[in-house]
Amino acid sequence: MDTQAGWSGVRERVIAVVEARRRAHGWGPPPHAVFEPVLTAAEIAEVEAQYGVELPGEYRTFLAEVGAGGPGPEFELTSLRRVDGTWGWVWEDGDPLLLDPSGPFVETEDWADQQLATLRAAGYEPTTRDEDDDYLNDYREVFGDAEDRVWHEERDRGAILISDNGCGMTSWLIIVGPHRGELRDRNVGTNPPYIPFVDGHGKRHNFHTWYLEWLGRRERDIRASEDGGPGPQ
Repeated sequence: MDTQAGWSGVRERVIAVVEARRRAHGWGPPPHAVFEPVLTAAEIAEVEAQYGVELPGEYRTFLAEVGAGGPGPEFELTSLRRVDGTWGWVWEDGDPLLLDPSGPFVETEDWADQQLATLRAAGYEPTTRDEDDDYLNDYREVFGDAEDRVWHEERDRGAILISDNGCGMTSWLIIVGPHRGELRDRNVGTNPPYIPFVDGHGKRHNFHTWYLEWLGRRERDIRASEDGGPGPQ
């Protein structure tokens, strides 16, 4: 992983992209700053102490050099904020989302085994996997109204929602486990697998490469529109 990746000039490039998009759509000045303020070293240390983890280096330097929230794949990043004394990730001023650092993020191919262990610990022997190749229906049988909470607590453990991309599509940054620093794509509207974000060569993205790929795509859209192509989306 490129844990020492720098962000020189990225903040300015993103602001230019946002301004170009506003001009293309005829929008007025933005109602708020493009980026949230950067975090100090002391604030980042406070976040890490609260959760007992070290943030992936690419994301850590982004917080310190670019901002604690702002534009990003595909709409906006969740914002890391201290709310009532607790650090969490906020989307559209909702309640802070907290990281569960108690265990590693469970990859899709290992998820059914994790469910199996949880169900057996609750005294239930699962029957067969359902159409999504896991035991979601058994979770509903065992945990009833609490199923959704139990399922999500286990499924999202070790990762944070880093961006909500609309229409149920979400991006997750892994904080704990062997794939720490990688990104996963998931449609939370249904029950599909978490899929690694990869570049054009099939290499898995870290936060730095993932963010810069999005920024480069937006800049190419703007150049194309200036050459007579469709405007930036």
